[in-house]
Amino acid sequence: MQQFTVLVEKGLDGVDASIPSIRECETWAPTEDEALTSLVERLAYFLRREQGFRHQIDYMRREDGKTWYKLIIRS
Repeated sequence: MQQFTVLVEKGLDGVDASIPSIRECETWAPTEDEALTSLVERLAYFLRREQGFRHQIDYMRREDGKTWYKLIIRS
């Protein structure tokens, strides 16, 4: 099992999503759902996994316009 912290920040023109522990694993989209989907696809590239791998995204907390999630990958 692997776990990653995901940071989501809403801006004026859309949503930024990133995995701070993986350099350059970040994305932008108009909505939070699209940003998270795109981020998981980008993570597949970094981990050399096929897109559509099994994962779970759990809400952690929200403060100062930022939302944190825990992304869990089960083998």
